[in-house]
Amino acid sequence: MIDDQAQNDLDEEITLDKLQEDLDSAMNGWKRTAADFENFKKRAEAEKKELLEFAKEVTVVKLLPTIDTLEQALRHLPVFSQQATGNSEQDFAKQYQNWQTGVNGIVKQLDKVLEELGVKKIHAIGKKFDPNFHEAVKEVMSDEDDGMVIDELQSGFELNGKVIRPSQVVISKKN
Repeated sequence: MIDDQAQNDLDEEITLDKLQEDLDSAMNGWKRTAADFENFKKRAEAEKKELLEFAKEVTVVKLLPTIDTLEQALRHLPVFSQQATGNSEQDFAKQYQNWQTGVNGIVKQLDKVLEELGVKKIHAIGKKFDPNFHEAVKEVMSDEDDGMVIDELQSGFELNGKVIRPSQVVISKKN
């Protein structure tokens, strides 16, 4: 028979071997999980980059027809010349008015494309100056209350509730 000390040594050896196996198994599992997580992060980053590229592509595709129309409008800019064509001032005024109507239509087309992309124009004129939405570039004496926006020099825009460009405005200063 095995004496008690030998049995204890054997049990201890079995227990140590078992503990080492369990430790190795746990470490291997942890290493696999860590590697899986790294692979997930790389995949997520690649998907994010791909989504951003797709968003850029959609934006450009939506803008291209308007850019084409603008180029056409610039090719048809009326030119006043009485020499060869016999254009009168009245003819020129009519051509210019038609051209201006076309350019205004292009601006509306661009506004529509921006709206489809989730971009909202900040309406400033007649509102109280708000530094979160407006950038005051000039202050003029007026009968309006102090700090009212009386002119807009450059439109501002919001995207997803965030101002991406504030409106550049002229504000009033009470006489």
